[in-house]
Amino acid sequence: MAFSLRRAAAALLIAGLLHGTQAVMAQTPVTVVTFAGATNLPLWIALDRGLFTKEGLNVSHEVTRGSTAVIEGAMSGKYQFASMAFDNTIANAEGVGDVNSPGYDLVGIAGVHSGMNKIVTSPEVKSFADLRGKVVASDALNSGYGLVLVRILQMNGLLLDRDYKALAVGSGPSRLAAMREGRAAAAALSSPDDIEAKKLGFNILADATELIGAYQGSAFVVRRSWAKEHEKEVVSFLRAMIAATDIAFADRDSAIAVLRNRIKTLSAEDAASIYASLVSGKGGLNRGAAINMDGVKTLLDLRNNLGDGKQILNDPMKYVDLSYYEKARR
Repeated sequence: MAFSLRRAAAALLIAGLLHGTQAVMAQTPVTVVTFAGATNLPLWIALDRGLFTKEGLNVSHEVTRGSTAVIEGAMSGKYQFASMAFDNTIANAEGVGDVNSPGYDLVGIAGVHSGMNKIVTSPEVKSFADLRGKVVASDALNSGYGLVLVRILQMNGLLLDRDYKALAVGSGPSRLAAMREGRAAAAALSSPDDIEAKKLGFNILADATELIGAYQGSAFVVRRSWAKEHEKEVVSFLRAMIAATDIAFADRDSAIAVLRNRIKTLSAEDAASIYASLVSGKGGLNRGAAINMDGVKTLLDLRNNLGDGKQILNDPMKYVDLSYYEKARR
């Protein structure tokens, strides 16, 4: 009797070990690309806490320096998931972005944040009027956060190519570098780049969300064609991101610790300030990693205001597929 019990226990143990080995082997490798910055907090939490692993995914994270590389990488299959300014998705879907990608089918599946940008200017620029005749730095010329900056300058009486020029340089660190090198006098920057800029003597001229309201800033996108064939992976990715975003809002101390671990230059005070901006105010992280549909409409309004009036964009669902998110929530 005892021998039989021992044999049964051993069999169960072996079966459990084999099952665990199979579970490890079953991890599906995927790569997510994002820009640098504090808005990666939920992604970092998901990676640090093994939330992707629990969902059967082996996630690699790459940081990009520009939207062109993101779009080309996503379209080529190098990246399965990408986080970027959602206006890039809109612009390229309409064929007016900086990247001409045949068969473009990137679509938004989850939100990251609803605006985190500050309008940062060089020390001598203390008002919007001082930008007349200057150069501003943006990610891309025709889309992304450059659109937000162009609209804000328009609201303050400055028109692109009449009153100032724009220089496409890529990510936030590249925009800050362009300002430090004197190649640009203004840029839209988020944390921690805006904090570093302030310490360097640059001016924080305005908060973008206070001027134009909350907008869908960065969002996670996938190729429609890939997602259709890999629904399980998409839903699993979203479940992990939703859980990680919930943790970011609920556990302040843990979230701040992640920020300081991932951004080594942050002081405790700066990390606390960034965290507050991430979880409060008009912009900040999207609760539940949901896409801000009102924020998408704001982007469409921005693009309509800056366009030639020949094409009016009024269907936000053209750029979003909520079916995967809804399944992940269930």
